[in-house]
Amino acid sequence: MAVETAAARWADEFARTGQVRIPPRRWVTAVRTVIFGVLLANQVATAMSAALGRQSWLWFPLFGAVGAPLLLWFVCATAWVTLFGRPVLVVDGAGVSLGRKYLAWHEIQAIDAIGGLGLRRRRPSDPRRPVDASVEWFGGFTIVPIAKPRKRQIFVGNHQVKELISLATWLEALRQVQSASGRSR
Repeated sequence: MAVETAAARWADEFARTGQVRIPPRRWVTAVRTVIFGVLLANQVATAMSAALGRQSWLWFPLFGAVGAPLLLWFVCATAWVTLFGRPVLVVDGAGVSLGRKYLAWHEIQAIDAIGGLGLRRRRPSDPRRPVDASVEWFGGFTIVPIAKPRKRQIFVGNHQVKELISLATWLEALRQVQSASGRSR
């Protein structure tokens, strides 16, 4: 029920204002910030314990020393999204943008669903195969451009919107409408 109302709400807002702005879900990013912060504190405490001679430098303290900068980056990135509410997903008549990344409608090749483990799934608009439930919990979808697909692709995860499959299906339908209207001109 909520999935249908979200797609109808986006379609209504797009018809009314000509654009849809979807900010990130701050509660999700705040929880991620806390989780990454706790992991970072654990890694730093383990590395400090080994540095002070309280335990030997086996695999876990070494993993803590190597993994701490990566976790620090995750904490900073998720805290930035939580505090400032950016990047905002913007869908308008010209195309789709997320932060600084922008794709015009005629540049979009496909919208691919990605599962929780980063495995490519079917496109959300394909009615022959059901959607894996892990996409809602852990995954997202990628808006794939025609040229330079690795550099210019836009990834929309569950930190951006709760109804991932509904948004992917709505964007695919909107892409088809926009490309049909672009060819008719």
